[in-house]
Amino acid sequence: MEINRRRNRELGVLVRERPSIPSPEFEYEEINIPGRDGSLFRETKKVKDIVINVPFTFVDHENWQERLRNVRKWLLQKNDHRLILSDNEEYFYLVKHIKINAAERKVKESGEFDVDFTCAGYQYRRDGALEHSVAEVEYNPYYECMPIYKIIGVGECTLAVNDKNMIANVNGHLIIDTNRMLTYRQDGKLENASVKGDYEDLYLEEGENMIRITPGFELKVIPNWRCL
Repeated sequence: MEINRRRNRELGVLVRERPSIPSPEFEYEEINIPGRDGSLFRETKKVKDIVINVPFTFVDHENWQERLRNVRKWLLQKNDHRLILSDNEEYFYLVKHIKINAAERKVKESGEFDVDFTCAGYQYRRDGALEHSVAEVEYNPYYECMPIYKIIGVGECTLAVNDKNMIANVNGHLIIDTNRMLTYRQDGKLENASVKGDYEDLYLEEGENMIRITPGFELKVIPNWRCL
């Protein structure tokens, strides 16, 4: 198991058993109609969070408590929110919250504890977190995804995705993050006022997509491919 760019074995702890992964579920609205038996359910495109419980064990003959403190520090860092399981390494889960449950000391040298990882319901492809050319992402074999667009150039340009446009004023580098609904420069400074349009219009649909940028500008895409 890997999180915060380190694996559990680096900390001297083992995963006791392969965690069970809950099945994701779409959010829905329950509608009751007077005079009608039962309820109607209207699903949304949003997927509920899931909780992945991972059980750990470790042995330390010298300093049991120090080992546990180091493990807590590793888990609670904010270096990387990706949870990667070794038997599914092409994908990661996006962690939103971590809860470390009480540690049990079975004997003097060994201990057991488990951790609840609250994650987004989707699985994300690791190669989908890398920069790609436009041609490499126009076909999306996964679910609808929320990409990051990186525009390089100077002046006003139009970014068109499936015939829907966003106008951007670019001064060197401009990054459009459709998931966070933020626009910023390469140094992290916010530039939300530099764009006009709806972030949702720039999502990549499942299947074929058409992506265009004004000539004279360079465009790279981090697609954030995801599936259930």
